[in-house]
Amino acid sequence: MRVIAKRTLRDFWEKHADCEEQLKSWFRETEKSAWRNINELKIDHPSASILKDNRIVYNIKGNKYRLIVKFNFEYQLCWIRFIGTHAAYDRIDANNI
Repeated sequence: MRVIAKRTLRDFWEKHADCEEQLKSWFRETEKSAWRNINELKIDHPSASILKDNRIVYNIKGNKYRLIVKFNFEYQLCWIRFIGTHAAYDRIDANNI
């Protein structure tokens, strides 16, 4: 799976160092994955929340932060759509970001 773009994560963990290792771990695992659909992804990430249009919400650092990504399983692409605090997440429309 190709993740676009790691820089978004790096910029975030430079401001929020407490989540650096968890974001790096998520990136490595996702990059090595070959999920073909949401069901396969949920096997590896059962606590991830499924939104519409192949968007997934991950809780980072015990739900202190939220990561929203959009997958294209056919082309093995993953776009980072949002990374932020839980409070910032509450102010956005996760299905349309």
